[in-house]
Amino acid sequence: MKAFIQRKNFLFWASIIFTGFFSIWAVISPKGMTATLWNLLGQYNLHFSWFTMPMPVILLLISLYLAFGKYGKIKLGKPDDQPEMSTFAWIGTLFTAGIGIGIVNFGVAEPLVHYLQSPVGISAGISPAQAAENGIKYSMFIWGLPAWAIYTMAGLVIGYFAYYKGKKFLPGEPIAAGFSDKPWAANVAVFANIVAAGAAALTIAAHIAIGIFQIQNAVKSVSGIDIASTTGSIVLLIIMFFIYTFAAILPIQKGMGTLGKLNTIVAVILMIYVFMITNSTMIMRLVTENIRHAFLDVFPVAFTTFPFSDQTWFGSWPNTVMIWWFSWTPFLGIFIARISKGRTIRQIVLMSILVPTFFLIFWFSVFAGNGFWNTFFGDGRIIHFIANNPENVYLSFIMVLKELPGFAVTGPIFLLLVVIFLATTTTSGMISLSIITSNGPENAPKNRVIIWSILATMIAFSNIITGTLDGVKAVGVIIGIPFMLFVFLSISGMFRQMRLDYSKNLLTQANENQKAVDKLADGKKE
Repeated sequence: MKAFIQRKNFLFWASIIFTGFFSIWAVISPKGMTATLWNLLGQYNLHFSWFTMPMPVILLLISLYLAFGKYGKIKLGKPDDQPEMSTFAWIGTLFTAGIGIGIVNFGVAEPLVHYLQSPVGISAGISPAQAAENGIKYSMFIWGLPAWAIYTMAGLVIGYFAYYKGKKFLPGEPIAAGFSDKPWAANVAVFANIVAAGAAALTIAAHIAIGIFQIQNAVKSVSGIDIASTTGSIVLLIIMFFIYTFAAILPIQKGMGTLGKLNTIVAVILMIYVFMITNSTMIMRLVTENIRHAFLDVFPVAFTTFPFSDQTWFGSWPNTVMIWWFSWTPFLGIFIARISKGRTIRQIVLMSILVPTFFLIFWFSVFAGNGFWNTFFGDGRIIHFIANNPENVYLSFIMVLKELPGFAVTGPIFLLLVVIFLATTTTSGMISLSIITSNGPENAPKNRVIIWSILATMIAFSNIITGTLDGVKAVGVIIGIPFMLFVFLSISGMFRQMRLDYSKNLLTQANENQKAVDKLADGKKE
């Protein structure tokens, strides 16, 4: 059995079976699958929602300890290894792979949903101004430091074992290597690898399908042409397939590096343009407040569980999104590790947590700020749309752009941004998925990238045609629950190994120092 599991293609076929099972279930019985999985998630949230919110903050504290403690100067790689990307390309790639099209889907909608539905929103009798501030506060928690701490720690544990210890690029490797003296470690690691590959395929497929919907809506808004048909979906999928497959088979600094830089530039251009043509004073006031929300309100939000309030919003938004972030850790962890070779733990923690958080402070201030401005001082169309269309809240982003002057400029930029975001995140997913299912090499085999690109695109197409997107998303969220445990096991395994390595390095250094002293003493005697 052990020899079978260690075969090169075992993870590939195991993940194919895993992915196929849920994909077929989604097509045959989409309502049954969706109801079953969301019911399981509901049961988890009912009993353990108090547990989910503090977890990312614990990871944040661990990451800060690693950055500023004795392990901060450890480099992922050999002492003379240099980074493969420039710092700008690396940060851009980190950011766009980790957040992707999500900040377009929810950059306006999420704070407004919290404003409407949360126990600190207007539905609870809170004043509109305070409810708006609370809505942005929760959005900054969900998308800010805690989210990036999850991704960063997932990348660090894999990167440490891969580049510092020469292990494979697999989600279960830190568990197997860190607990090599425990009889259960190998089996847990294999299970983590299989679930990671299946989750990656289904999550990426759902991401592609959501992105296609956004592109179709953007095209209609910008040009008036409706391509929301089966033929239109096929054409878009084929175009996107060639973009993200080609980027994935290129060397990572060329494919993902170029996409990451382009993505960042386009997003910043759109954000600056909207900032300049709208109420910049209001936005800067929001930026100031959002810095407070992002950095000082992390602990109050993490430990607020609303024990005497209705738990519907708390379970369906903050808790579910946090679990969704954990479901992305298998492939994002591998990807972050893969592009961070040659950088120290301190550099990775500080740059991959702080820089994206500051960007999102400005992003939510600009776009959600204009959404709230329309709510309080405009015609209120955006907030009414979100209240009456809970399944399509992601359309609110382009509604904000259409309410502002210059849509002839912002509309095409938005369309370009959606396309690049979709391509960037999907490319990173394809690279990671191909690495996992090829038994953890440093570079993804091109043939495996092509195979998974085809499979994920086919699953996305079936989701679009059959309307099974909710079921596939539910699989991703449910899988995030065990990965909360896997992430903490991986971190524990890394600390066990780090202590051993640090002690050995200190001993080696002490011996070298003693030899130098002895040599100097012998020279004086002579």
